[in-house]
Amino acid sequence: MNTILCPVDFSNNSKNAIRYVLAMNKVLKAKIILLHTFETPFIYGDIAPFTAQLDYKYIHDAAANKLRSFKKKYFGDDAEVEMILQPGLPSARTIEIAMEKKVSIIVMGATGTGAAARLFIGSNALRVAKQAHCAVMLIPEKARFAKLDKIVCATDLSEENLTHTRELFPLAKKFNSELMYLYVHSIADEKDEEMLKVVSKKIKEFVPYPKKSGYVCTDVSIASGVEYFLRKHLAACLVIYHRHRNVIQAIYDPSLSSQILLHTKLPIIVLHADDYMAGF
Repeated sequence: MNTILCPVDFSNNSKNAIRYVLAMNKVLKAKIILLHTFETPFIYGDIAPFTAQLDYKYIHDAAANKLRSFKKKYFGDDAEVEMILQPGLPSARTIEIAMEKKVSIIVMGATGTGAAARLFIGSNALRVAKQAHCAVMLIPEKARFAKLDKIVCATDLSEENLTHTRELFPLAKKFNSELMYLYVHSIADEKDEEMLKVVSKKIKEFVPYPKKSGYVCTDVSIASGVEYFLRKHLAACLVIYHRHRNVIQAIYDPSLSSQILLHTKLPIIVLHADDYMAGF
């Protein structure tokens, strides 16, 4: 992993994500970029341009001071951390900077869990997770870094899905992680024994990583099946694969990734169908 982009808004959520990154980076030794975005004043009616410029300067300078203080508090004065301050929508700027800097991964705080989070499906974290062109790691507010010894990859067994998990190999090797591939099927499908043979064959074919395993879980809901497996095996992180969907699908048929994002309290790494494969 070469570069980690960390969007921060100075909330408890983003502070916890930074603490997670600091702990993880003791092993990774990656370059860290702190990104903060701020809203620009939108002036209605007739007002002197000079006044609008003063408002912009005040907002910009206040945000810059906050970002410098944030960097000093968590990284110290001498740490080589790049700071970027930009006006605009946080999700849009995060995606743009990630592309521009060709970062390996975006690590940011996630929204809360439970019923209230469903109303926040358009939040910055979920928007970045769905639209970014590199891997995104979402850190729930109460998540604490633990050794990444067990990384669970939820899979539908497609070649596309399994192949994209190769992006994780460098990260997994750094932590000597086991990649645990989980396929959840409904009760009406084949027996677990037969499905396990299919899972094993697929993983051997498309996952050239030495420390790997395959599992089958039977559940009427994929999201609840994944959640049960994570608890049972004391997983450190969950990996999901997000295919970009059109607007109609997104509204009437919420994706698996959205369902799981709203239920788990573990860090989640989201891989994408069109990642530019910046690599770890």
